[in-house]
Amino acid sequence: MSNNVFGASKITKFIAYLLLGLYTVVVAYPLLFILFTSLKTNKEFFTNLFGLPTDLQWVNYVNAWNIGKLGQYFGNSAIVTAVSVVVTCLVSLLGGYALAKLRIPHADTVMSAFMVFNFIPGIAIYISLYTMMSRMKLTGSLITMILPYIAWSIPFAMYIIKQYFETVPQELIESGRIDGCNEFQTFLHIMFPLVTPALATIVVFTFINNWGELMWANIATAASATIKTLPVGLLNFKTEMGVEWGQYTAGICMVTIPLMVIFAYFQKYFVAGLTNGAVKG
Repeated sequence: MSNNVFGASKITKFIAYLLLGLYTVVVAYPLLFILFTSLKTNKEFFTNLFGLPTDLQWVNYVNAWNIGKLGQYFGNSAIVTAVSVVVTCLVSLLGGYALAKLRIPHADTVMSAFMVFNFIPGIAIYISLYTMMSRMKLTGSLITMILPYIAWSIPFAMYIIKQYFETVPQELIESGRIDGCNEFQTFLHIMFPLVTPALATIVVFTFINNWGELMWANIATAASATIKTLPVGLLNFKTEMGVEWGQYTAGICMVTIPLMVIFAYFQKYFVAGLTNGAVKG
């Protein structure tokens, strides 16, 4: 009986590793394909589509950065994403703490009202949103993207923070108050250090959503070419003469690398934030 169980366990483990290996190939191959294509000439792209590059064309990255103006667009994306992530985290931390620990009447109803906005498709409000931005004379500047990104990110981020704060014992707050801390000191010195995993979850989600957002960025940057972000800037490589695939995929790599770096850096805290009550239902 024990031999049968041991044999079944080995088969199960083999199948699990096989499925994980296949999944890894499925996920990794598109990334490798983009990387290899970014190091090819246009001619080699069409004649050697799935093969390794024979002559590494690092100049594609230089041309994409300078000629394709991705250097300028990279800076715009960095500013827009950094500001939106910082403001989203700050507002969500304070709001989530207030809704979870300050005994605000109907706090769950308030949170549910915030979450309703997550179910409104962005495309349904683009026209009215752009009209409002135009009347406020905000078009033509990066604030046209920063404000909507913050507004779209706050409901989910605040939900994550609120659910995480609710797992923190109330006795910790009471002990801080007994020691003479006011509400802000209690939040800063006692609660804030405990919420790092949830904060990392917010940073990762907000960064990914805002860094690669295209539809609203394409609409918002129509008024000025100088405020284009990286996803919009990649459209420059599509011309009437076709696509410079080497430079185009080099630009895609530039968009992808920061996402991988951010996730790799926050991975440990990100997983902890998801498994330690941050998405408690």
